[in-house]
Amino acid sequence: MRFLLLALFLLFALGQRLVSPEEVARSQVIRKALPAVVRVQGSPTAPGEDQVVGTGFFVSPFRVVTNYHVVQDLTDLTVRLSDGRTFPAERFAVDPGIDIALLTVRGVQAPGSLAFSKAATASLPLGMGLVLVGFPYGQGPLASYGVLAGIGPLEVPSPDPNVGAEVGEYLFTDAPLTVGNSGSPLMNLQGEVVGVVADVVGGPSGVGGIGVAIPAELVAQSVQDLERFGIPQRGWLGASLISLDELPPVLLRAVGLTTTQGAMVDRVEPGGPAARAGLRGAQRDAQGRLLALGDVILAVNGNAVKDKAEVVRLIARYRPGDRVRLTLWREGRKLEVNLTLVARPRK
Repeated sequence: MRFLLLALFLLFALGQRLVSPEEVARSQVIRKALPAVVRVQGSPTAPGEDQVVGTGFFVSPFRVVTNYHVVQDLTDLTVRLSDGRTFPAERFAVDPGIDIALLTVRGVQAPGSLAFSKAATASLPLGMGLVLVGFPYGQGPLASYGVLAGIGPLEVPSPDPNVGAEVGEYLFTDAPLTVGNSGSPLMNLQGEVVGVVADVVGGPSGVGGIGVAIPAELVAQSVQDLERFGIPQRGWLGASLISLDELPPVLLRAVGLTTTQGAMVDRVEPGGPAARAGLRGAQRDAQGRLLALGDVILAVNGNAVKDKAEVVRLIARYRPGDRVRLTLWREGRKLEVNLTLVARPRK
């Protein structure tokens, strides 16, 4: 009888405790992350719309990282800490190309901050455990757990093609997340941020969906650039592009192209890298109708491209001052052009 009582006592006691190393690690990551994670909220500029809520996290005493699309059209920004205190915030700098915004919080020093993982995205093993903390539907902070399900480009069309256009590869996770989780830190079991949640692909409101996150190495580089220069310092081509599969096949055949893999240079920015390298844009009439194709980009540094998005993503891997080699199709023949990238101009 005494043995049975002891066994029941031990079973009850163990039931109230974390018993596996993974449970302990998850709990510690969540506990340490809570003070650094904030609810981001603001009023839409369009009248009659409800307040928008997202998530962010401190990366330094007064700076919070969140998604650009969360704060894009908001005024009267505030952040709420896990202890319920609310403080005003303002946009310090933004990076729409990878959907990141850096906020300055007034009136409080961060009770905690999170560090980005220094591991290269390509080195992250599929199946590794991931923890995220955020404010789904504004509720929380709440934590969820999953695994790294995959790494690769996002094939689903974005509501705004200009936001996140320079993210080459995303992290995908099965960790449950939904509206309001945008900007949540996605962490490994050492508590390092490996990604920033940007979207969910799948079922309604994320039910049964797959979480999508921007890799930490890209975000960390952007934060460093925004702090130092106020704008991202990824490479910029200085030309607008059109994917070949968007063009009339008759025009492609007229210049000897038998593929729709590539991107046409539509317009060249005066004084930009493409202009200095002699790239040619398309010819159009006064009504904007296409008369003749511009240069067609087939590859960047030997990497074949399938569309304009891939050109942008490949160029964005490089920094200002880097030289890249473009393989072009011009007037029925293939040629190569070298150009030196610069930072995207401040708008």
